[in-house]
Amino acid sequence: MSLKLYIGNYNYSSWSLRPWLVLRKAELPFETEVIDLDVPGFKDKLLSLSDEGTVPVLEVKGERLPDSLVISEFCAKAVPNLWPKNEADKAEARRVTKLMHEGFLNLRAEAPMNLRRRTSKSVPQACLDDAAAMVELWDELLSRHDGAFLFNDWSIADAFYTPAATRFASYDLPRTARSDTYISELMADRDFQDWEAEAFIEAHIILETDKVNQ
Repeated sequence: MSLKLYIGNYNYSSWSLRPWLVLRKAELPFETEVIDLDVPGFKDKLLSLSDEGTVPVLEVKGERLPDSLVISEFCAKAVPNLWPKNEADKAEARRVTKLMHEGFLNLRAEAPMNLRRRTSKSVPQACLDDAAAMVELWDELLSRHDGAFLFNDWSIADAFYTPAATRFASYDLPRTARSDTYISELMADRDFQDWEAEAFIEAHIILETDKVNQ
């Protein structure tokens, strides 16, 4: 099966990171093409890939799947253990994944993913409220077992929260000891570190994102 994943820049594209991690964990061979964001003509390139005009997009045998969750569900059909085995846990994992997919809008807006950034500048209260709600969710899920991840073993849910975890490090957001350990586990993951290494050597800069909270 020939797979090609179109992504945004490694340093900034949180939506691209999610299915990239899922594909890595699924051990499905794929090639990657980076589309530089916020440069002249970039939107036309995205619209040539999908009507949504966004990344990521997965090309499968000439067909294209937009949206990180759709791509992840495609992978899960090929590799079922990407979701928890227990049906109740699987339903809960899908719920919290959808919550990340659609929610925490203030955290996204005020603390965009920027893997090269480290700052302690203050962020708006609405962003802190979202961060606190996320930490509360993580702590509650992690308290149910002794595993390192939200549902004991790694799952798609962890892929979706990995870009959020990087924001806690980038913007020095408050978290509990339990959530800090979880963040460390996600950022120590070998696949994530391969992505992060690409971000660190990437030349592309999005000035507006880099100016946030400077």
